[in-house]
Formats: sequence, C-alpha cells, structure tokens
Amino acid sequence: MTHAATNYDTLAGRDPAGRETSWLVRTLDALPEQDSALATERVKTHDGSTLVRKSLPPTTNPVDQALAEMLLDNEIRALTRLHARYHRALPELPRIVGYDFDSADPFVLLEPPIGKSVDGGLRTLLIDERRRFMIGLFRALAQLDAVDLVHSSVGLSSLCWDGATTQLVNLEHAVNAGEAPRSGLSRNGSVAHPGHDVRAAGRVVYELFTGKHVELGDTPDLASQPEVLASLLRGVFEADPRHRPTALQMLERLNDRDPLPRPVNVTAAMKQGYDRFDELRPPKALEPAVPQPTVPRPPRVTPKPRQVPLIPLAIVVFLLVGAIATLVTVIW
Repeated sequence: MTHAATNYDTLAGRDPAGRETSWLVRTLDALPEQDSALATERVKTHDGSTLVRKSLPPTTNPVDQALAEMLLDNEIRALTRLHARYHRALPELPRIVGYDFDSADPFVLLEPPIGKSVDGGLRTLLIDERRRFMIGLFRALAQLDAVDLVHSSVGLSSLCWDGATTQLVNLEHAVNAGEAPRSGLSRNGSVAHPGHDVRAAGRVVYELFTGKHVELGDTPDLASQPEVLASLLRGVFEADPRHRPTALQMLERLNDRDPLPRPVNVTAAMKQGYDRFDELRPPKALEPAVPQPTVPRPPRVTPKPRQVPLIPLAIVVFLLVGAIATLVTVIW
C-alpha cells in the first residue's frame, strides 16, 4: 500500500526476532545479482537509510518459481540464525533487517553490503591488504561453521571488499552442515560440509593472487607457486573434505590474533523464548483433586482353634487303656 503523504510503500513483515513490524520504503534501483534467481533492488526508507531488498522475480515458470522460493527461504533461515546466535552484527557477514515469507510477495531486507563486489577482480593489493582480505574471508567461514551453517557457494560473486574488510554475502544456498543441498546445488550427492567452503575459498585465493582460473572440480598446481601461497593452501584441495584444514586453522596460518565472537548458547537462547511463551500464554491452573470416598475394609476374622469332641476322645482312651492291660496280662 502506498503512503499518500510521502509516496512511500508500506512494507509489512517481521523484524529479525520474528516480531511483526513494517517499513515505509520506495525503490531506488535494481541491482544486478550474478548467479542468483532472486530479484535484488535498493530501497530507501522514510528515515533516509538505504537497504537492499531481495524478492521473487516475475516468472511464469513453476520450476523457476519454486527454485526462487527455495533460495529466498535459505537466505532468511541463515540470516535469522546468525542474528539469533550472535549478540552483535558481524562485519564479515550480511545483516538482516527484516523479512516476510508468508505473503504473496515474500522478501528479505538487508543492510547494504560493504565495499564492492570482487567479481570483476581486485586491483593489485599490497601484501598487508592481501592478508586482511583472506582473514576476512576465513573469519566469515569460521563464524558460519560455529553455528553449523555451510555457505555452499563461495566465489568471487559472493565476496565484497572495502579496502579493509571482506564480506561474504549471498546466503541463498546456505544449509545446515550435514544436510543435503536444498537448492539443487549438488556435489555428486554429498551432504554439506564446512570443508567444501574451505576448498571454494582456496580457489578464490588462488585465482585472485595468481590470475589463473580454476575449474570447480580441478586442483591447482601449488608446486609452481611461491612458497607463501603453497604453504597457506596446503591440504585445502584434498579430495576428502574431512582432511582439509578448517577455517580456524586457516586463520592460524594467517596469524590472525583477533578473537572470534562466541555464538549464543542454543539452550540459553531457547530458554528465553520458552519464558516469553509462558508469559504470553501461562499454563492453566490445575483443578484441585476431588477426594474419592473410601470404603472401609471388612474386619479381619481370625479363625478359632478347632475343638475336638470330648466323648469320642474318652472312648478312644478307655479302649487304649484296656488293650494295654490285656497285653500286660498275656505277657505275664
């Protein structure tokens, strides 16, 4: 709905915590997004800030529509998890402002990426700039790995650089570690593993600093490269992702001494939501139990000792005495 006074559209949705909210926005321009099935545009809010809105592109093809919905759902899931698990925004990863996936026109609102895309290549970087670029890349992967997310599409088109910080964007293919790709991006049927991101990041580093393109499944020749690069990428292209160095180990190789933010404990985060749920919907009070009538047990009857009749007993004794006297007389 258009806001008549300011010529802004009312965009209803939810904030990163899932609470209902709305924004007054107007479209500035569309942004080209390579390797993306989503429509991306810059919007300006009524308070003057600029945001990026990703939404479904106009299409009549049901297959393309289903894919776009999957990609948008992936991005929303990943971004809301990052918001919930980290207390502060991460400069190396995109920041969500709001979203809506339940309406006819679903979308996600983001802070603009820092710097510019490196898809067209980088100018010649100084040695220290190269190190900062690589540190930002592997910090982004380490922070995703810490919350069990795999980016799944690390490449030049998903990286931005402002001269000081690298930002990994486009979480459209992101899935849980150990999960099969949800968006059709397949690695021979294998499940998502953080090692896949490390290998893809290794390709980026190799291409940027040698100028040589590496195909998706190829292993570059590190022996022909300077020892510094060969040592940094050692093991990154191993066939088994479990044998590749982790993003944290790559940061150690780069001598990054800045501590990574620690994600929120899942149990503690869920407890807050449970408490809020109980506050909004307290449990019903239990009705007092109605005492059931007790039936007295019948008194226990103790059996009386059995009485032996005396007269038959006297006769038996008399006969027994007579028999004994007769036996004595015979013996004597």
